[in-house]
Amino acid sequence: MMRRRSLLRGAAAGALAAPAAAALTGNRAAAEPVNYPIALTNQKTNVFEVFDRTGDWAAASTWSFSPGTTNGWDDPFEIRFRETTRYGTIALMTAGVPGNGRAGIVQVTGKGNRLDRGDLIWEASVSSYPHCIERIPNVAAVVVAGTRDRIHVYGGANSDHSTLREVQTITDMPKPHAVLWDDENSLLWVTGGTKIRTYKVTGANSTARLVKYGTDITFAGNGHDLQPDYANPGKLTVTDSGRCYSLDKATRKLTVFSEENYVKSYVRHPSGEAMWTLDPTPSDPPWGGPTVYFSQGLSKTRPGAQIYKARIVTTRFH
Repeated sequence: MMRRRSLLRGAAAGALAAPAAAALTGNRAAAEPVNYPIALTNQKTNVFEVFDRTGDWAAASTWSFSPGTTNGWDDPFEIRFRETTRYGTIALMTAGVPGNGRAGIVQVTGKGNRLDRGDLIWEASVSSYPHCIERIPNVAAVVVAGTRDRIHVYGGANSDHSTLREVQTITDMPKPHAVLWDDENSLLWVTGGTKIRTYKVTGANSTARLVKYGTDITFAGNGHDLQPDYANPGKLTVTDSGRCYSLDKATRKLTVFSEENYVKSYVRHPSGEAMWTLDPTPSDPPWGGPTVYFSQGLSKTRPGAQIYKARIVTTRFH
């Protein structure tokens, strides 16, 4: 309980760093929660699943991808939904154990709501413990953060994701944990170790490459999550092993808004509501509990789950 209250105080402090979100968070504290789809990586059942914010999380999910536990698909780490011209909505996912991981993409639009490995458009073996994946729009490229020691860039042909192959490997970013594409500035943001770095993208398809851009931002802990602040498009939210930060994309300034430990994911909805997951028992893998917390003081629990990350689904979803 103390941990949840601590981060609730942090959510309020973070909102103060984002004026548009501050009023919304304060005004909505006693209101009914807004509804939106939320994607979870459930390491207990080895399933990626989606629930409505106000739905029954003890019931069946509204959408799921069940990859099994073979070929590196143990322990889901990341899920993100992105819009494409060719496929409609896609889900990008990573999973795995050290030395044996997987990255993959499935088509969501038109593919039903119970998917498995047979629905994959693309998958790749990633031995560097892949914790995060992102798509670079308009260049048929995907980036995977292999948290052991490298960033993997995959390029394809003519927006055909089934043709993706590794075209670049970056080894000078320590412990890359998160990658996030910034449409507003056409930059890829990456957290790794005690650094946040940005990359420009050159070329396209099989010639797509990441080129370091700007000065690295340094911070205290081991960088973990990196998300948009949907209530303030000029900012990102960042977590490390002991803090949550607001990052101003223009000034590249970090502001601490919580000193909570082991926040595995943190994001703010356009309404101003913040959502996060915690590691309740850091010494006990796979680093997740059954509960997702919200800044209104509420929570949602998936009984028996071990939730690593919770993601707001902002794309069309059906």
